[in-house]
Amino acid sequence: MSKVRRIIQVCIGTMLMGIGIQVIVTANCGMDSVSTLIVGLMQHTALPFGRWSQIISLIFLGISFLYSRKMLGIGSVINTLLVGETIRWVEPVIQPIHWLQDQLIASFFGFVVMALGTALYLSADLGSGPLEGMMFCVCNLLKISLQRGRVLLDFLIVLAGVLLGSFIGWGTLFAVFLLGPMIQLFLSLGSKVNLKMNAGELS
Repeated sequence: MSKVRRIIQVCIGTMLMGIGIQVIVTANCGMDSVSTLIVGLMQHTALPFGRWSQIISLIFLGISFLYSRKMLGIGSVINTLLVGETIRWVEPVIQPIHWLQDQLIASFFGFVVMALGTALYLSADLGSGPLEGMMFCVCNLLKISLQRGRVLLDFLIVLAGVLLGSFIGWGTLFAVFLLGPMIQLFLSLGSKVNLKMNAGELS
């Protein structure tokens, strides 16, 4: 796959993440870990959701960069900036949709979209996103699996958000216990599809 196609894949994956996050927020049944932290921070500042998303992403990206520069690339920068911007773009469109509001099924759908987007940009192999970079740091430091590392990281971020005044719900449990496994599932499916496509090109 050419670098241009991989950059396009990163952009698509990142925008899917932003859309998924906004659906989760609109569903109002508990949010992903970073959104839970952001809502907690918003209790103490006047900064909007999308701006806090970018600030936290930059902080996580900086920590990942200090730990291992090899994990970062152009995809990391795209993800850091584009997730927050996507949330800002789609919020006026998604927020007023009544059948998404206060719906647990909508929350679950948002997490599926978010996991798919995460897997898409990770599989482009142009650098880890901010949260994923932190996840790989945790996994490497503690010598644990991707799935366990993501669960632990999400739990700690949610805890920080709750201590700041945020709330939790069923969607938060999706974030802590299902998001990591769903990302891993989509990555595995993507690898199988790529292998089949490569085999078809060689035959």
